[in-house]
Amino acid sequence: MKTETDERGTELLALARLVAFALESAKSLDTEVVEFCLDKALRAVLDEIDEPARMMLTAKDITLMNRSPIC
Repeated sequence: MKTETDERGTELLALARLVAFALESAKSLDTEVVEFCLDKALRAVLDEIDEPARMMLTAKDITLMNRSPIC
């Protein structure tokens, strides 16, 4: 049975993946302001992910976390 903390971490990871997908889409559309805002949103979500949830990160998730910032 998942605890509330586990569920929160899982939901934050899903949100980070969603924002990362939107960010990549914005890049392909060459929308700088949207990219900037989504980059900030992604970093904010990643900052909220606690240590137990970080254990569920995939290689792709880690790549997202290590992206160089737009600003």
